[in-house]
Amino acid sequence: MLEQTTSARRAEARLEPLPAWAWDAFPEGLSRQSEGVWAPRNFTWGLAEQARTNMAATRRAGATPSVSQHFEYLLRAAVDRACPDLPAQALVLDLRSGDGARSVAPWLNVLPDARIVASDPAGMLLATMIGRATTLGDEDRVMGVVAEPERVPVAPASFDLVSGVACLHELDDPDLVLAAAARALKPGGYAVFLAPFDGHGILRLAYERICAEAPLWPDAPLGPDMAAGLEALIADIAARTLPDSADPAFQLLEQKWLFSRESLETAAHAFGFREARFLPHNDHETLYRDVATVQLRMVTGRPEAKLPDWALALLDSFDRALRPPVKRLLMLEGTMVLRR
Repeated sequence: MLEQTTSARRAEARLEPLPAWAWDAFPEGLSRQSEGVWAPRNFTWGLAEQARTNMAATRRAGATPSVSQHFEYLLRAAVDRACPDLPAQALVLDLRSGDGARSVAPWLNVLPDARIVASDPAGMLLATMIGRATTLGDEDRVMGVVAEPERVPVAPASFDLVSGVACLHELDDPDLVLAAAARALKPGGYAVFLAPFDGHGILRLAYERICAEAPLWPDAPLGPDMAAGLEALIADIAARTLPDSADPAFQLLEQKWLFSRESLETAAHAFGFREARFLPHNDHETLYRDVATVQLRMVTGRPEAKLPDWALALLDSFDRALRPPVKRLLMLEGTMVLRR
């Protein structure tokens, strides 16, 4: 009886124009939304939820080719260093794909024989992603599913790889996504997440010291926009360091978490992952000076913004104090690779 029911469901699912390579991953079927994009059956968003999703989608859209190349470099390094037996024809589930520039496009190059299920709560971004894939001639390798990352309705143990690029730190409860990734993976499969880590606390200390010493340099002032920018960065790092998810202000944060290795590794093991590796993205000699420059230009909106020499010298003192191996331990950004 169970076998007949399963066969009937698969037959019904195949009435939908899903790619043949995705049938087993979605035995309950999906409803077609647009060319290359599907959603769970009976899928609806409330008006308020749809408005929130569209606002978040706008922030995630519009990456440049150089951004895609940056993430391709990081994802290729993760596969080469930590996924030695990933199948060449891997089935990939990508979470919070957006318009595909940060994850789907890089994966298409890193895994040229893979098939990718891209998911995002914003169908308009997935439609853009399908357009990108079509331009590249890869539309037969990609499909989109409208869903939040913890709610993609996939069959258990159906994927070789689950990925989340700039995903976990934006979610109220990242543990739900880790649990969903574990369920979706075949035994021996991999999950790859790119995330910010609590090494940003070092930058917070540097920014606080710059603000404290600014009155000592009246001939080389920070300027009001730079001072305000530093204060904003200090507040942002503080808010994402061990945040209280019950605080109403937490819901207003676009980026909510700075992770520790220990917390992620503990959660991963609790959800059935047997291995966890962390690959830091940066450890170079002028890391804090360089990141501070980029962050201040972003927060002030001034591409030419530059700290005065005394403030740069202070950042250099932090860089000299922490050698590359320590910077790798106290990483700012990194890749987490989990083995099921």
